[in-house]
Amino acid sequence: MDIKDLQAQQIQPGPCPPEGCPPFNRIECIVVDKVYDSCFQMEERTRETEITMGDEWLTGPFAVGTPVSCALQAGKTIECDVISKTAVGNGFFTISLLITIPIALANPNDPTEIANRNFNFTKAVTLCAPDEVEIDCSESTLMQCTCVITGVDDDTVEVTCDLQICVVVKSILTVQLLVPSYGFCVPAPCQVLPGVCPPLPPPQCL
Repeated sequence: MDIKDLQAQQIQPGPCPPEGCPPFNRIECIVVDKVYDSCFQMEERTRETEITMGDEWLTGPFAVGTPVSCALQAGKTIECDVISKTAVGNGFFTISLLITIPIALANPNDPTEIANRNFNFTKAVTLCAPDEVEIDCSESTLMQCTCVITGVDDDTVEVTCDLQICVVVKSILTVQLLVPSYGFCVPAPCQVLPGVCPPLPPPQCL
């Protein structure tokens, strides 16, 4: 085994040593999703909806002031659609978005009875967004959802929800990118290490 092979085996994923990383030995062309720009903002919105008794919610009775459990619909994410895109110079655009939050509202008398609703609002952001980029909001998070019954009629229940959403917007394009490389990864022997307790919280908006 020559010295180059030995050096290649010693390079493993992780932080560089204090003296620095060794020089790379290749330049690779890889296909990646490049994030051209991104931004985030906390949004607070109030939305009202009507739920049909005997159809969406079967089990009663219902009373004004009763809290209603709410969450993102299973398997769904917060999405956005581009309404308009206006150039403002130097590759930046003001983008108007329709944000959609898929909410599941559980019957307070029977949590298995779910009424699904899409709550929407519009938002404008300014991003670096060259032609053909995709505007993505899938990393947005429903931080808080508080709902309550605010009206009861003969066959409908009115529910009012206060939503707190961390909206994350990214402009993304799949590109071929040149990157420095040490070659292919070589797996190291598996090790069992103690986990972090408590686990680290996910990143949140400030």
